[in-house]
Amino acid sequence: MNLLKKKMIAGMLAGAILTAGGVGLLSTQSGAAHSYAATQAMGPRGGRQMDTADMAKRIAEEFGVSESQVQTALEDKKDFRDIGQAAMLAKLSGKSFDDVMAMKTDDADWRDIGAKLGVTHDQVLAERDEMTAKRISQQGNVDQDTVVALLKDGYRPQDIDMAGRLAKAADKDVRKVLSYKKINNTWSDVAKQLGVDESAVRPQTGDRMARHMDDDGHYPGIMGGDMQDFCE
Repeated sequence: MNLLKKKMIAGMLAGAILTAGGVGLLSTQSGAAHSYAATQAMGPRGGRQMDTADMAKRIAEEFGVSESQVQTALEDKKDFRDIGQAAMLAKLSGKSFDDVMAMKTDDADWRDIGAKLGVTHDQVLAERDEMTAKRISQQGNVDQDTVVALLKDGYRPQDIDMAGRLAKAADKDVRKVLSYKKINNTWSDVAKQLGVDESAVRPQTGDRMARHMDDDGHYPGIMGGDMQDFCE
């Protein structure tokens, strides 16, 4: 599997798990995680459909579930959001992927299933933060542990990502850069303040994380509704 394909699958997986995969919109910060992850789910326009074997392998590696069980669900055209949800709950509960998928019926939503499996609010939050941190750290600007700590402090994922870009360009500490972002300025303003070219906060070719940003450096959410069904 080439690097681009791996990144595309990882992005789809992150979007499915973090937006539809049971994190719930527990607060403003978790809503931001939802929007951030949604942008990760967007692959290049016109890109070819992901191979089910590749996706199954990636999900199995990420969550320690059966690759063959996941592939069967994909080939059966199960909702990718349900597959992500089941994979996450299987990991957190210790149940098999098939056992968790079998619990999803028209009468049982993922909130009910999570409760039956004994998956706690804190477990879901920790999993969400770990996955979000992993995606941000893969950009090479902020290490994963720092991202997790910042998420726990209440910073939004997209702000951590932007601060990391500028911190690297300006050779500053990421927390110091975050302190420059106020409610009445934009990340472009912060870039100017740091003497960094505004291109640092603008989408680059192949940069799926940044290209869906609005002018204020925010990532608009593209998913909602049934994503809010777990641990509210």
